[in-house]
Amino acid sequence: MAKGEASATATSVGTTPDTPKLLDRYADESFKLFSSIQVSDPTPEEARLLRKKCVRWILPFLCIGYHLMYIDKQTLGNSSILGILEDAHLSTPQYNWLSSLFYVGYLAAEWPQNWALQRFPVARWLAGNLFVWGCILLLHIPCNSFATLAVVRVLLGLAEACIVPAFLLTMSMFFTYDEQAVLMPLMWACGNSSPVTSGLLSYGVLWIDTGSFSPWKWFYVITGVLTLLLAVAVWLWLPNSPLTAHFLTPKERAQAVLRIKENHSGIEQKHFKRYQFIEALKDPKTWLFFFHAWSQEMANGISNQYSLIIKSFGFTTLQTTLLGCVSGITAFFSLLIAALILSKTKNCRAWISVAAYVPCVVSSAMLLGLPFSNRWGLLTAIWIRAPGGIPYSVVMVWAANCSAGHTKKTTVIALYHIGYGLGNILSPQLFQQQYKPRYIVTWAVILGVAVILPSFIILALRWYLVRENKRRDQLAAQGVIREVGVVTHVEEDGSKTEEVVDARQLDLTDRENLAFRYVL
Repeated sequence: MAKGEASATATSVGTTPDTPKLLDRYADESFKLFSSIQVSDPTPEEARLLRKKCVRWILPFLCIGYHLMYIDKQTLGNSSILGILEDAHLSTPQYNWLSSLFYVGYLAAEWPQNWALQRFPVARWLAGNLFVWGCILLLHIPCNSFATLAVVRVLLGLAEACIVPAFLLTMSMFFTYDEQAVLMPLMWACGNSSPVTSGLLSYGVLWIDTGSFSPWKWFYVITGVLTLLLAVAVWLWLPNSPLTAHFLTPKERAQAVLRIKENHSGIEQKHFKRYQFIEALKDPKTWLFFFHAWSQEMANGISNQYSLIIKSFGFTTLQTTLLGCVSGITAFFSLLIAALILSKTKNCRAWISVAAYVPCVVSSAMLLGLPFSNRWGLLTAIWIRAPGGIPYSVVMVWAANCSAGHTKKTTVIALYHIGYGLGNILSPQLFQQQYKPRYIVTWAVILGVAVILPSFIILALRWYLVRENKRRDQLAAQGVIREVGVVTHVEEDGSKTEEVVDARQLDLTDRENLAFRYVL
């Protein structure tokens, strides 16, 4: 542990935790704000107005960003029926590897990107990566071989590794955990509805006749330009944190921090804390979240095979582009229903995630059991997989909500997305040439690894967190939990002064701050 960093844990019932103490430079950024301005907690009406302002200014960027991100993810899949296979002379194994190579870049960049998100202003770093991402999308256009496409796919993954972690950090700075549980499925509904947009775009570009400039190239032109426009908008208008939000007054910025104090977590801290990194690696729930991300994403290879699978059922290219829109519609409404349930209930993240896997079980059974001649039945099986996006959106924000301490939170988010990347590297390889057209082995593996296994991981997570909450409740009943800490100021002459502050201003981890309760 670095000198001056906080240390305060209680590992057993009856242990009295020491009051955390640290140097002021290691405190949360909110401490600096409250050192310069003193405000009281917002009234219910003020809190409601603050929430409305945050929703109005933050949510559109996240929703549009998720939607565009998923359209960009689907460019390769849509291009597969728009001429890229022929123009780049791609075999089935090469096409599968292009899907995997994107996530090789994603995986390689995940930790450096999360490190950068802690060191630099979040919105500025996000805007820069979005701009690079848009440029790389446009670089696909001159590619005419597997080698050239492989290079840009890896580069695309390097840029995208920043996007979701940046969105998660932004959301955690502006909204309470209960609000995040509702907002995440809403954003994911916008993201997972992208097959509607990409399907209609695919249908539209098929009617563009510009000779050697194939329809798939127009698809990249449109998505690349839209991504560049989003990068400019994020740079201009998305705030880095509540402390610099242009749409809030100085008083409202402080109240925005106080409004989310029930999270028992700070806003951000720019110093990397080695002990928090180690704590994240030693925390069992970190790895449960990691394995959930990996196992669930073992089904995500379907996204780049989606158009090819539907076309293999006997539909034309034009029919495929339009039929592909249906999954976007079913995903949109299933995630909206999930958001509605989460807004009306408490601590039901685990139950709604497990329930969302039930349609995936039915889908896998249909894909394994129906005859290949029943193309509408098989197509329906593909469509009803859409609720499988619910656990990803719910558990991803759940992982962030169950981690406090800025370094620890960014580490947990990074590891979650490393699991996500590993799953996405492996999942396209399930669609091998020898399994066509029925993919019996593929659907069986997806059922076991990507549906049943993550369901049990979620149940294990809930059991673990419930047990830990009960332990902390016992400590609270004994009066041994303190919700204050001490910040040490070192003056120019070397003298030291100490200040007692709210523990939430100390950038403590969830293990250090025993007042922290895990959401379920």
